[in-house]
Amino acid sequence: MQELIEDFLQYLRGVWLKRRYILIALWVICPIGWIAVTLMPNQYTAEARVYADTRSLLQPLLKGLAIQTDPSQELAMIVKTLLSRNNLEKIARASDADVRVNNSAEYDELLDNLKEKIDIDKTRRENLYTITFVADSPQYVRDVVQAALDVFVENTLGEKRQDTDTANSFINQQIEEYETRLIEAEKRLASFKQEYTAFLPGKESTYYSNLEGVKKLLEETRLELSEAETKLVSARSQLASEELLASQQTARVRTEFDDRIISMQTRLDDLLLRYTERHPDVVEVQRQIESLQKQKDNAITTAKTPAAIASESVIYQDLKITVSQLENEVASLKVREERHAEKVDTLQEQLRQVPDVEAKLTGLNRNYEITKSKYEDLLSRRESAQISQSAGKTTDDIKFRVIDAPRVPLVPSGPKRPLLIAGVLIFALAVGGGMSFAFSQINPVVSSLQQLYQQTGYPVLGVVSATESSGLMKIEKRKMRLFVLSNTVLLCGFVGFMVINLLPGLHNKIIAGLGGVGLL
Repeated sequence: MQELIEDFLQYLRGVWLKRRYILIALWVICPIGWIAVTLMPNQYTAEARVYADTRSLLQPLLKGLAIQTDPSQELAMIVKTLLSRNNLEKIARASDADVRVNNSAEYDELLDNLKEKIDIDKTRRENLYTITFVADSPQYVRDVVQAALDVFVENTLGEKRQDTDTANSFINQQIEEYETRLIEAEKRLASFKQEYTAFLPGKESTYYSNLEGVKKLLEETRLELSEAETKLVSARSQLASEELLASQQTARVRTEFDDRIISMQTRLDDLLLRYTERHPDVVEVQRQIESLQKQKDNAITTAKTPAAIASESVIYQDLKITVSQLENEVASLKVREERHAEKVDTLQEQLRQVPDVEAKLTGLNRNYEITKSKYEDLLSRRESAQISQSAGKTTDDIKFRVIDAPRVPLVPSGPKRPLLIAGVLIFALAVGGGMSFAFSQINPVVSSLQQLYQQTGYPVLGVVSATESSGLMKIEKRKMRLFVLSNTVLLCGFVGFMVINLLPGLHNKIIAGLGGVGLL
């Protein structure tokens, strides 16, 4: 620790021996810096404080009836967008700042300056906003703050109205679109129901019952047909027996041609014994036999047929009527059977279509219900939006109260010249001290036994004191007086600049005087 203290004291002695560099740095930096600080233009700050009251008596009453928005979020969004280019252009026009520029480059620079220097702060718990702006003109800063305040309030209120109008327009557009969809869905559903009336839900049980009924009728018809066919076969068998009996009776009928045919047949046999079949006599006899046979047949036919004989029987007549009735009944039952079979096939085919029809109907109903639900929801939302709009016209969700209106500042807020002047002095001392230290290390001066030992590495056996001459002492005293005088003058200059910059009125007079004589 002792060594560190000795090293520090050694460095201080080195800096003191090179103190002329401190003096040079002070005289070069301080005057220039103090004059530059004094000539810096005044900066004026204007501010406005506004309170945004987001409380409304209608909000609890309209809960569930109107669209509720969060005013705090709206305010936060307005604050974030206040320094957008569009709003900055409004502020520039309202404060007449745009008349100060001559071209687009200067105009862009103006907007950038406004964006950089306009500041909006909000307290953590309350909606109390402070708008500040810093510039070199008192009236200009007041106009800019007033314009920013107006834009802030107008944007908040205008944004609410614009959002409401946009929401109403969008909802009306959606209502028209969904109304068209709903009408189309209703038409599709009605057309489908008309086309597939027999297949609609609830008719499936009817189909099954109808199918079972038709199947039962088909079985009954087939049973009746089988019975009728059996009866018909029996009746036809009995009728055939009666006709056979009548035929046997007919075969026993004799005619006048029987003997002649027998005689001619005997003669033919004799001729065939003697001649061939082509002999004219044989051919003639055969012709006569055929002619007699035809005459016999005609006589039998005209005399009494088996049917005529049978017709005289009552049983035969009843059987014939029964067969006719049974044939008609069988034909009718066959037609009925075909119709019942076709009906069964038709009902079975329709039953296979029922699931597809129900699936399509379910899809149409689902689409219709969804569209209807959306349409009714949009109607409800439009009513809520209209209530919100009416409530917005009656009372505002956000009420602004200006706590402190912007005023023209009488006293500049900056720059902080006394601090800057002190900073210039400290900077000059630091530069001078750094130069002195650097030169003391580059060209060191031995001022102690310890330093001599460190520089040479040889042990110091003794010290011989030197007596300075009167001439050297005068030189040293003159250097010291010059150093003190220089520092005194700098100190007076420091005090003078501090006084000037601490008194704004005096500072303004001096600046105005210098400007009047053409020095500024």
